Amino acid sequence: MDGLQNSQSDKNLQQEIGILRQRIAELESDKADRSTTNYADFLFENSGETILIIDPYNMKILDANPNAARRLGYRRSELRQMAMEQIEMPRLLDATDAETSWQSAVSGTFFYEGQYRHRDGSLIPVEVSSRLVFWQGQDVLINFARDISWRKEAEQALRQVNTSLERQVRERTAELAAEKEKLEAVLGSVAEAVTMIDTDRTILYVNHAFIRMTGFDFMEARHINFNALFEFSHADQQAQADAFALGMAWSGEVKGVRTDDRNYPTLLTMVPMMDEDGRISGYVTSHQDISRFQALDKAQYSFITNVTHQLRTPLTNIKLYAELLEAGINSGKSMHYLHVLVSQAERLEHLVQDILELASLDSTEAVLDWRTIDIAEMFQQICEGNQARARRQKQTLHCQIEPDIPQVTGDPSRMRQAIGELLDNAFAYTPTEGHITATVAAPIEDNRQWITIMIQDDGPGILPEEQAHIFERFFRGTLAEQGHITGTGLGLCISQQIIQAHHGFLTVHSAPGEGASFTIWLPVDVA
Repeated sequence: MDGLQNSQSDKNLQQEIGILRQRIAELESDKADRSTTNYADFLFENSGETILIIDPYNMKILDANPNAARRLGYRRSELRQMAMEQIEMPRLLDATDAETSWQSAVSGTFFYEGQYRHRDGSLIPVEVSSRLVFWQGQDVLINFARDISWRKEAEQALRQVNTSLERQVRERTAELAAEKEKLEAVLGSVAEAVTMIDTDRTILYVNHAFIRMTGFDFMEARHINFNALFEFSHADQQAQADAFALGMAWSGEVKGVRTDDRNYPTLLTMVPMMDEDGRISGYVTSHQDISRFQALDKAQYSFITNVTHQLRTPLTNIKLYAELLEAGINSGKSMHYLHVLVSQAERLEHLVQDILELASLDSTEAVLDWRTIDIAEMFQQICEGNQARARRQKQTLHCQIEPDIPQVTGDPSRMRQAIGELLDNAFAYTPTEGHITATVAAPIEDNRQWITIMIQDDGPGILPEEQAHIFERFFRGTLAEQGHITGTGLGLCISQQIIQAHHGFLTVHSAPGEGASFTIWLPVDVA
């Protein structure tokens, strides 16, 4: 009996112990909850952030921490009666908003940037983190808002700096582009071939004159060493090294090489470019084809020699026959001596006159007496006046005038001179028993009325490479010199300048051994 009672007592004791343990656990749990609540309350009341507790269903503010009241300029009691739309500016869902808004997949917190309105109406830029939680038996939104005015001011300042830099970059880029265009225009217009090379003499830049002169385009030139374009002697290379060592330019006459491997004489100048440390970083070069200048020098020398010879001959004859006339004044040859003297004086006069004519045609008053000219009538008179000359030199002059030749405006004496110079040239180059053909026509070319005067001979002709220079003053072709044909090389130049003064032009068609054909082209409608 006593055993049963003891067993029952133990069971009751165990139950009481369990109840006590449960109560102790509850008490400890309540204590922990109170600690957590107290800690949360402490953070809420003392946080430096703006904290708002919001009803997610009507967006009414349930509570606000003291910092929120200070930042927004309201009392806490006032905030608890307000809706979020009264302090938060509506956000525009644009690209910028999308960039500043995102949601954490782990915590479920939504982050965005917005603006809160202060009581005085000013706007405060804020960075908001908003999270839906269950608090005191209900769902609430807790918004933590951080004032980011300083960041926005920094961003605005940075944007202004970026805008200013972008503007300066655009302006400087435009200036550089304009300078580049101006430089390219200048380099493209100069007659000299300009290149830019590095210290290894690899070509970095060429202008249009270089392409025209050498035949190499820019893409081809990039793969060519500059030294391969010229024939430098050992003395040239040494002189360059000496000049560049002193930071000075070098200039000299060398032979250039074209893309077809033909050589041409050129005056080359190389100027070193220095970097900030005073070291050579590359070279700017320019060169020009001086073959025409050399040909001109040769032609001028030949002209002076020829003129000297031409002057010496009549002067010698005049002196000789003057002495003969003086010594044999009573002889029967006096009239013959006088005739020779007059002839040689006339020859001398003609030579001097050619030189004076060339000088006068260089002036702006080369053509003065503008009149209406009947070219057909003038040409007929010139042909008839030269028939006796043709017979005397045992040559044939055939003239042909097509019908309905219109009149032109010009200087009759100058026009007669231009045609006469071409006829003189034909008589000089046509051999004995040779033929000269002169034709006047009125073709229409390029929808324009022209008068053409063509004079053709059957002389030795003109070499193809010399035809481009045939109208240059003092120039006399190789075949003329080989055939010992007299002349100063001024007649064709005089004719061309007269025709150009009449707004026309002079052309030549010739081949070695087939004679030459010169054609005057005069526009009819030029006054």
